[in-house]
Amino acid sequence: MSKKGKIRVALGSLLALTLVITCVAVYQSGSKSRANEKEFVKENKEDIVDQAIKTEEREEETQDVTTTEVEGTREVEDSNGETEEEVPAPEQETENTSAQAAPAPEINFTESSLMEWPVNGQVVLDYNMDNTVYFPTLNVYKLNPAIAISSEVGSPVAAVANGKIVSVVNNEETGQTVTVDMGNGYQAVYGQLKDVPFQTEEYVSAGSVLGYISEPTKYYTKEGANLYFALSKDGVPLDPMQYLP
Repeated sequence: MSKKGKIRVALGSLLALTLVITCVAVYQSGSKSRANEKEFVKENKEDIVDQAIKTEEREEETQDVTTTEVEGTREVEDSNGETEEEVPAPEQETENTSAQAAPAPEINFTESSLMEWPVNGQVVLDYNMDNTVYFPTLNVYKLNPAIAISSEVGSPVAAVANGKIVSVVNNEETGQTVTVDMGNGYQAVYGQLKDVPFQTEEYVSAGSVLGYISEPTKYYTKEGANLYFALSKDGVPLDPMQYLP
């Protein structure tokens, strides 16, 4: 081989060696960069996760503090009596209503019982089933199974004893009329009423307002406004005055 050929071979080998060294250096540099990038990405991910966890913890702490403050506020309001009452559930309302419902009064009228006066006034027509009584409006004498107690229109009429409403009817002679069962076969009849607040089968206590005195019917115009009041035992008329104080 000539001298020039040897020089060319040496230069080529040197150039190849230089190229190899350069490639190795570049490869190593790239590997380190990728490793650093991986570590950087890993660190960023860990930072993001840590930050998310810390954010959730702060939100939970904030919710706990808010809940505590709200509960504390409720307790203060309760202690001051300013908190609105909670509306009970329908079942509770039904149970409370049943528990608070007034029990039916005892119905036990007897021969020795005394009645309360249904209204304050004078007796203008007496009871009499033995002899006839004069009725001014009708201008006749006839038996009378009741008494008529004068009163003013609108005056309240009280139940004379505990009882249960048997009927509420409109009668041509006695107007709106209420019949009350007082027990043991005793019944009281209240006539010439208006604005009766009770219905059939309802219970009344002694002194309860059964209604109010109405204008007299055409059968009692001369007697004036009055309460028609009758008492009976097993359907047989009784003198109400025998049971009034």
